[in-house]
Amino acid sequence: MVYFKITGGEIVPEIEMTLSDTVFDLKRKIHKELDVEIYRQSLWHHNRIMRDHEYIDDYDFRTSETLYLTVTPLPPHHKLHVLIKSLGSDGYVRVKETDKVCDLRSKVERYWAVPSHLITLRRRNVVMENNLPLYAYYVNEASEIQLSVTIEPR
Repeated sequence: MVYFKITGGEIVPEIEMTLSDTVFDLKRKIHKELDVEIYRQSLWHHNRIMRDHEYIDDYDFRTSETLYLTVTPLPPHHKLHVLIKSLGSDGYVRVKETDKVCDLRSKVERYWAVPSHLITLRRRNVVMENNLPLYAYYVNEASEIQLSVTIEPR
């Protein structure tokens, strides 16, 4: 078994693979974990791109390794529908993957009528930082983003 830490974004999953698995099998698990389509993924190990047909065993990995994931960008004007999940009501918002988290926060403020300073957005349980683009959190079509609202005492 090899445990891979997948870096490249703000969400850093750890994925367990057997030596008989291929790089393509690993990409399938990344797709399941991060919702990043396989055709958009490139995996790198020590500045070397990993090929889909190669086996994990071909790399002579230790039991724990770090890989770097790059994601091919979508066309510049491609809009995504992301699901904002909150306790009271869920809804879809249209965004571009290059939009910043603060842009999404502003849309949520308008649609849910909640002041942005009371909003916390999370993707895969990671708090999303205002100054980062959505692609740093692997936001894709139908990605789920959790919305929580801080209630101010009266």
